[in-house]
Amino acid sequence: EARHINKSLSALGDVIYSLRSKSQHTPYRNSKLTYILQDSLSGESKTLMVVQIAPVEKNAGETVCSLNFAQRVRGVELGPAHRKVMGAADRLRDTVEASPRSPAKASPRVGVKLTSRFQ
Repeated sequence: EARHINKSLSALGDVIYSLRSKSQHTPYRNSKLTYILQDSLSGESKTLMVVQIAPVEKNAGETVCSLNFAQRVRGVELGPAHRKVMGAADRLRDTVEASPRSPAKASPRVGVKLTSRFQ
């Protein structure tokens, strides 16, 4: 199990390096972890990485490796996060327009325009 975890973290490191160097190809498909995280790492969302370290002397080697990895990740700029928030008015408009009995679909003579007052 530890071998699979290390392989996935290594693949994550490859993706982070690729993003940091802004290369044309990012190897998201090298592991299940990076494939699942593709949407989160592609720049369309805000990503936060938490690194756990232990203050115990016997874990010093792993703590140093974790901190080095966090330092490499810190230098990556994914771009601005985009946020799409659908308000109640938007959901209602989408529901009404999708309905088979929608006033907008009833007749060309009916001039119904659904708008949101928050636009």
